[in-house]
Amino acid sequence: MDLHNMIPSSKEIIVTTPHPTAAFVAARAGQMAINTNHEILGVIENMSYFESKVTGEKEYVFGKGGGGDKLADVLDTKVIGHLSLQQPFEEDELFAPSVYQKDHPNGQEYLEIARQIIKQF
Repeated sequence: MDLHNMIPSSKEIIVTTPHPTAAFVAARAGQMAINTNHEILGVIENMSYFESKVTGEKEYVFGKGGGGDKLADVLDTKVIGHLSLQQPFEEDELFAPSVYQKDHPNGQEYLEIARQIIKQF
């Protein structure tokens, strides 16, 4: 509440996971944004799925559809990204946890999220 009041005009991205409990917590943050007239640019669902390197199949280890999609509906916005549960390429010279190269699947998703955000301005 204090942060929302300290920054009277801002735009927010709400981040959740597919798990309903995380979505509930994120919904509270989203509702506070609405109550303080902050614009919600969209919802990002982190850890949406795990993609098997062996089969290429997506496994929804935290569930599917119960986080980002429902939260976006509740907050009357859209999902602007689904980030998979993956590590950055370890062989990269510039390896750093949670930093993805642009050819990495999550790096590509981050670029698409950025494009969607930029289009809103």
